[in-house]
Amino acid sequence: MIDGFKKDLRYGMRDLARHPGFTLVASLSLALGIGANSAIFTMANAVFLNPLPIHEPSRVLELYTVDHSAHSGAGRTPVSFTNYQDFRDQNDVFSGLAGFYPTSVTLVGTGDPKPQPAMLVTANYFQVLGVEPMLGRTFAANEDAHLGGDNVTVLSHALWVRAFGAERSIVGRQVSFNATAYTVIGVMPPGFKGTLTVSAAEVAWIPISMHSQVITGALERLFNERRSRFLSVVGRLKPGFTAGQALSQMRTIATRLEKEYPEPNKNRSVDVSSVMDAALSGLPRQQLSTASLALLSVAGLILLIASANVANLLLARSGARAGEFGIRVAIGASRGRIIRQLLTESMLLSSVGGVFGLGLGVLGVRLLWLYRPPFIQPDSVSFRLDLRVVAFTLIVTTLTGVLFGLAPALRAFREETAISLRSGGRSRSQSRGEFAFGNALVIGEISLALTALAGAGLFIRSMQNAQKIDVGFEARNLAVFSFNLAARNYSTERAQQFLKTVEARVAGVPGVRDVAIATLPPLTKGILGTVISEGSTDPNDRGTPTVFNSVTPPYFKTLGIRLEAGRFLNDFDRADTKKVAVINRAMERYFWPGENAVGKRWRFFRENFYREVVGVVADSVVLNVGEPPQPVVYLPLEQEFSPSVTVDVRTTAAPEALVSRLVAEVNRLDPNLAVTGTNTISELITQGLWAPRMGAALFGIFGLLASVLTAIGIYGVISNMVSRRTSEIGIRMALGADAGDMLWMVVRQTIQIAVSGIGIGLLLAFGLGRLTRSLLFNLSPNDPLTFVVVGAGIAAIALLAGSVPASRAARIDPATAMRSE
Repeated sequence: MIDGFKKDLRYGMRDLARHPGFTLVASLSLALGIGANSAIFTMANAVFLNPLPIHEPSRVLELYTVDHSAHSGAGRTPVSFTNYQDFRDQNDVFSGLAGFYPTSVTLVGTGDPKPQPAMLVTANYFQVLGVEPMLGRTFAANEDAHLGGDNVTVLSHALWVRAFGAERSIVGRQVSFNATAYTVIGVMPPGFKGTLTVSAAEVAWIPISMHSQVITGALERLFNERRSRFLSVVGRLKPGFTAGQALSQMRTIATRLEKEYPEPNKNRSVDVSSVMDAALSGLPRQQLSTASLALLSVAGLILLIASANVANLLLARSGARAGEFGIRVAIGASRGRIIRQLLTESMLLSSVGGVFGLGLGVLGVRLLWLYRPPFIQPDSVSFRLDLRVVAFTLIVTTLTGVLFGLAPALRAFREETAISLRSGGRSRSQSRGEFAFGNALVIGEISLALTALAGAGLFIRSMQNAQKIDVGFEARNLAVFSFNLAARNYSTERAQQFLKTVEARVAGVPGVRDVAIATLPPLTKGILGTVISEGSTDPNDRGTPTVFNSVTPPYFKTLGIRLEAGRFLNDFDRADTKKVAVINRAMERYFWPGENAVGKRWRFFRENFYREVVGVVADSVVLNVGEPPQPVVYLPLEQEFSPSVTVDVRTTAAPEALVSRLVAEVNRLDPNLAVTGTNTISELITQGLWAPRMGAALFGIFGLLASVLTAIGIYGVISNMVSRRTSEIGIRMALGADAGDMLWMVVRQTIQIAVSGIGIGLLLAFGLGRLTRSLLFNLSPNDPLTFVVVGAGIAAIALLAGSVPASRAARIDPATAMRSE
């Protein structure tokens, strides 16, 4: 058996070497299909399947707050710090319950000041995760108990290497975060960055007792407020306890807290999930899982197209080898022996395609990663060619070899020895059924290619529409940059004076038209405050979370936001004057439908005074282009101050050339202040369209692969048809048919195949469009222009692929064709 297999292997290798053109085309087709699958699986493996580098991750759960209020719609959210303390102290199902909050600090002393990812954590964080340091130690039990006094830090391995040159003497040294000195007490092992899979590798862990030195603004003021849910909580189950038991007890504690603190905890309970769910850094796991499955499905279709191509090629070759098989059967070879030989050859082809496909998969991951969302850093996920990826590629390669090897093998099984011998060793014409089978394979390829290209077309058209959406302000010639004065320990008075100086300095730069300062940059994030309108008669009204932005008076002019009622903020709206606000139309419609909101009053939940609406402005995009209008309230910066700000600059021309000059003006005032988020608004809008851009790119890449493979398939089928009908074509031409007749005969066959494939593909594309309806901006999922253009493109590809064998058929010499038989 082994000797027979070795003979089959040697024979197959010699046969493939004798036909390098066939071997190259077949191997390349398979490499593209296998490479696409390998690339998608590598990404899914890194995000979903790789275990976290913690001890027994199956024993670690994440705890969430769940709001059951009818109007909430918030789903699962983090936990308030004070509720966390009660959950930690009152449960007996977890051996430890730890909290963490991802944030950033300014690292000074290792080059230019730069923002550094950091985590505020409870002292038991590393113990709960069961991770030991590579150098030094982790936090002691009481190193989160002294407010502002636990200035120690643990560094990730990546940060230790990049910022401190991997010096082993780092333990015991001091580093500066936010102008506060911290003593480095430990360095974690390579690969550990916490429980977040999609997060930066460089991170510093700081005790949560240092929150006043790390976070600022509303979050710091509300740090101990039970309504303020910001803390991620993970717990390690005690031996013998299950996730269900843990959930039951934590919900009992939540019910007790709701009775004890009814106002902040009303209708709020808890939920738990595995730490692997928590590992996606708050990203929607279900959506990512669905997207990964969809991509794997599309990649699988690409592999089916490639397999269909090779099956057609092998089917054609088996026809050419009919005489060979007949002779081998006549001298004693069994049909099983012939089938084994054919399957061995197909596995050889598949193996070559698998090796090159694995290499293409590595390159494909790098290409696909370029289209990641802008909020994910390049080093957020580690893509490794591990055993799981290699095993997946091996399985795909094996199944592919069997899949495309079945067609010629079954053909050989049905081959009649006598017919093969009567062919005299020459190739025989394919039967009508075999032609139909080959045509069906190509029709399937065309339909799948059209589906992928239609998806790309819909996303491209959608992105074009999204770029035309009115964002509510003038995006041209507008740039922004941000900084946090709390990182430099500025007092409120000093910070306010610094901002006035920045405004004056930036306004004096040639080419600057307007300058304003706000706490929120456009199109990036929102800070929510719970708003309660004056005179609310609902006894269960716990307020509505609403985006608020503290701004200087020139803000509306700088961004070009229209005033629709009342007035803008002005210089008389100071800290010692009446509390006022400007709101947008969406907030007016939500809180005072059908009324003029100017003169209405409202308050934040935590406040015992009301603010008066003095103006209403047009709606503008808050987070994402194409979103429904969000209620927004604009407050005077002097009345609701935050040291973390964004400077908005309107220029007289394209702002790109001025950005470095603007940042330099700030650095002259404070060289140790880290300036971040330097962007033009056009860049932010482009970043905000990452989802349709990624969809267009991925569908486009797969559609291009499918088109190339389909063109190869059409060429192979038509070329094989011409070869098999050479004698027929010669007879036709000898009887009077001219070259044009033969050209049209082949082109007609190509058109028939293309029309069938396009028809089926359009039906599939209509279904795809309905599935992606929610992702499209102002575009019907059955957009006729997209389908017409894509259908015409596929038809052109088919005609181009069929034109070469068609022209060859038109040039066949009748006499030569007759002699060949």
